[in-house]
Amino acid sequence: MPTNLSDVVDDLLGRRTQDSGRLNLLATYCIEAFSTLGLHGVRGGKADEVGIRGLGRQKDWDLAFVLAGKPRLLVSLKSILRNLAGTVPNRLDDLMGEAANVQQLSPEIVIGYVVIMDEAEDTVRRDGKGTWSDHFESNLKKIAIRRAPLWNQGLIEGAWLIRINSRKPPGQRIANTVDMDARGTSFFQALLDELYLREPTLRPIQAGAPPEAH
Repeated sequence: MPTNLSDVVDDLLGRRTQDSGRLNLLATYCIEAFSTLGLHGVRGGKADEVGIRGLGRQKDWDLAFVLAGKPRLLVSLKSILRNLAGTVPNRLDDLMGEAANVQQLSPEIVIGYVVIMDEAEDTVRRDGKGTWSDHFESNLKKIAIRRAPLWNQGLIEGAWLIRINSRKPPGQRIANTVDMDARGTSFFQALLDELYLREPTLRPIQAGAPPEAH
């Protein structure tokens, strides 16, 4: 039975903050989403994180698609469930640094970012310019624009912010479930579109499609 996003959120909120496997079900959800869209062999989750070499250091990524010993697609999974004002700026800096580190050696790599954020802990910024969750989403959109010929290091190909409210009962914690599912589908498809542009041989053959000319 496919993993349900609502179950992912409930599982996360039921675990301790220090639990190293608290995002395993989210990883499973993402792996299944990629598989449904035609990309099989994404690693991570319960199996373990995947160590990917960067220019400055090796980093463990939550999900990775590796082909012929070379990483082609990476996804980082995060959660921000409290202290949004203190965590959001650091998360943005960390994301750009981690992306740039691996892009130095593999500039063609596709990178995605999925983060679950608890709106129950949200606050208005001190400058009065909206909430911290809105600020985070706005800046993610500025970062997730990496497309040829804009290959700047530190940018990424896609981001999906999953807004939740931990004060609601289990099964009802995702903000606007229909819209959130649609955003998720768009996120996974956008990453695959970029992957297939850079690695055309990975694109699934559509039934009834004529063979490519050689």
